[in-house]
Amino acid sequence: MKQFITPTELNTQGHDYICLDIRGPKAYEAGHLPHAFVLDVTSDLSGMVGPHGGRHPLPDFDVLAAKLASFGITPQSKIVIYDSWLFLAGRLWWTLRYMGFTHVKVLAGGIERWTREGFPLTQTAPPLPTTPTPFHYTLQPHMVMTRDEVLQTSNSQSHVIIDARAPERYAGTDIDTMDGMTGHIPTAINHFWADGFDANGPLPTDQLEKLFADVSATTKPIVTYCGSGITACLTMLAMSEVGIESALYVGSSSDWVTYPNFPIKTGVEILK
Repeated sequence: MKQFITPTELNTQGHDYICLDIRGPKAYEAGHLPHAFVLDVTSDLSGMVGPHGGRHPLPDFDVLAAKLASFGITPQSKIVIYDSWLFLAGRLWWTLRYMGFTHVKVLAGGIERWTREGFPLTQTAPPLPTTPTPFHYTLQPHMVMTRDEVLQTSNSQSHVIIDARAPERYAGTDIDTMDGMTGHIPTAINHFWADGFDANGPLPTDQLEKLFADVSATTKPIVTYCGSGITACLTMLAMSEVGIESALYVGSSSDWVTYPNFPIKTGVEILK
């Protein structure tokens, strides 16, 4: 597994990694992996919500970098991230990569598999370094696309657009009461974020290759979106396992609908 580490591997190699728990303070305090630090998807990985930008806009990266540095993290650190299993882990994985970190793994099966396999939890927070070292990060602009860029892409069909939401939200068969986007961005195809995983981690490579066969056959660049830039990162994580890379439309449908006369299409589209 390229982007993942198993509980057994982490238990054996734990001294090589800094662990980050993305479940938030309440779950963390109830029990977490030994030596793990906690982050919150809203307060740490998201910025202030405005008229545009969606429900989870990008954070202030200087503030996030300072917090990571307070944990003893440097750009050279090996990092393992986890949550209960999936949902939030992808956004942290993507965020760290966007900041230029290259040694980032996701705990396969999350804390659920960790405890299922008999490894311990603790309620004790690890000590913070007494002299954290600030570091410089380098954002990777090719990893994001704006609403205007996605709109242009939809019109020109220069990219493959992937919608990572549930099929009924994508197709518009269910009313989208969350963001008001009943349907999808025109030309987008659907790869539901949950389809690439089971309870123990990503699907085997041959199954992922079959799942993403349509995408792997294209030479066009790819951009992925969801409701607010959270679960899209999970589809991107699964694709990365088989060598398929994608940019993220961070604002996703919760940003798309904030513009007047936003184009939308219902039904199912296939990659041409």
